[in-house]
Amino acid sequence: MANPQRVIIDVDPGVDDALALLMATASRELEILGVTVVSGNVPLDTGTRNALDVLFLAGAGDVRVFRGADRPLVREPVHTREVHGERGLGSAELLRSDAPAEENAVGFLVDRIAPDVSVIAVGPLTNLAQAERECPGLLARAREIVVMGGAIRAPGNSSPGAEYNFFADPHAAREVVAANANLTLVPLDVTHQVGVPAGAIASLEESERVRFFEQASRVVVSHGKATGGFEGIHLHDPVAVGWALAPELFSTEEFWIDVETTGELTSGQVVVDERRVDEAKQRGVLVRCLTGARVSDFLTLFSNLALGTSWPQGEARSSR
Repeated sequence: MANPQRVIIDVDPGVDDALALLMATASRELEILGVTVVSGNVPLDTGTRNALDVLFLAGAGDVRVFRGADRPLVREPVHTREVHGERGLGSAELLRSDAPAEENAVGFLVDRIAPDVSVIAVGPLTNLAQAERECPGLLARAREIVVMGGAIRAPGNSSPGAEYNFFADPHAAREVVAANANLTLVPLDVTHQVGVPAGAIASLEESERVRFFEQASRVVVSHGKATGGFEGIHLHDPVAVGWALAPELFSTEEFWIDVETTGELTSGQVVVDERRVDEAKQRGVLVRCLTGARVSDFLTLFSNLALGTSWPQGEARSSR
């Protein structure tokens, strides 16, 4: 087997962040150098505790965890406990890890990002933006920056046009997009194609990880039902890990994009320049964006790695 891909994972756990960590730690194709935590779905202290405990569940308690930014660059913090539960992991109860978290996620990013290191960022981009500010050109040095965030043509999930991670820190998102990195965006356009209905969760073979998945997802499922949305869970953050592991499962397009930072209805919205003009006149940054997925194959990969079980035959495999 080829040498594993060296990665840093930036998270704000969050149910789907936890599932992404379970997926990544189970893969022999990734070498996780560290996990950096940012305020997002839950406050920083809660997210840091969740990261430690999920890694312990995964049998990866030796992975280093670093505390990062406890608030966005400019705006006031906004959390999503109504979606992820008061503690961020729904109704799940995890054994408590006794591993300590380390300080200074930004310093860790500055020290460890290199041409053979990728970053998988599945929370607000505050840590990455601060690292780029401290060391200009840092993100462009990475092998790849994979960002779960934004919406290209899909509607937003935190405002009419904004996906949560970009909504939570639009200024950081704009700075990361503008950093001239080898950036791959994993927007709602693709993650809303990949969902697990509540019935499929219930049909999975019983195990410790499956119990965690079911318990953690309860609040997400209930929120979807109460708001007239999808009665299941979209695998937003696991899709970003899936791209790092198996890019052949996804289709991509390149778009000229920027991120709006102001306006009650527009802050965090991805602005796409689709004018048919000379490239020199295009506005924004040309970014690779995931637009489609081989959903069945991805869910098989997710189930095998994150849950340690086979995907149930005959179950629905997409939220569309």
